[in-house]
Amino acid sequence: MKKSWIFSSIILFTTTVFFIIYSCKKTETKVNFGGETCDCCNSFGGKTIKIINGDSLIIYSAFTPNNIAFCDSNTFSPNKYGDTILVYRNCKPNNDSVYNDNLNNAYIFGGLEQFEGNDLRIKSLKDSTLIDMYFNYQIHYYGYYYYGRLFTGMRIDTTIYGHERQRQLESGKYQFILQLYNSRNIHDKTTRIDSISGYFCIIRNKDFVNKGCIGKDPYDPLIKE
Repeated sequence: MKKSWIFSSIILFTTTVFFIIYSCKKTETKVNFGGETCDCCNSFGGKTIKIINGDSLIIYSAFTPNNIAFCDSNTFSPNKYGDTILVYRNCKPNNDSVYNDNLNNAYIFGGLEQFEGNDLRIKSLKDSTLIDMYFNYQIHYYGYYYYGRLFTGMRIDTTIYGHERQRQLESGKYQFILQLYNSRNIHDKTTRIDSISGYFCIIRNKDFVNKGCIGKDPYDPLIKE
């Protein structure tokens, strides 16, 4: 009897694991976007509202940055004087650039203007590599938003020749660490109000599987709530 119960439990566990893996793989896209095989936002919800010192902070789970339209080669031809001039450009278009609608094109926190003293760090989910960091992110002045430098899904790195370049981060899940302070100028333990960490998704095209995600701007065709 005991052996039969153990055998039945093993069969049930194996069947459940197989069903989960199969369900995930049914929604997997041909390209491995950030290692995701299931819906991007299904594990942490559409948005989170935190009440801090009586003020609401809305944490959205996704945004859809604009994509760079690029050319990968130039074609040159000599003119009648023997000089080399640019005749036309043979462009390899970025197909994702058709989604540049300026909806949710930067990662924004709802109500962050109430916490003008803050630090924001963006990290990769895979190895916690720091992608970018910001001092007093998304500041609010006299009834107007002064955004300054926002996270737009890009990473700045340096080539082997010492030149800076911007590269698009692929669709997928990323980590944020947001620390709030009661001072815009002094950011240390004595002025820290709260520390919040969580996840969000970058979505660049319709091929990236996502469900249950919510961005700040409604009616975004790339976000499938």
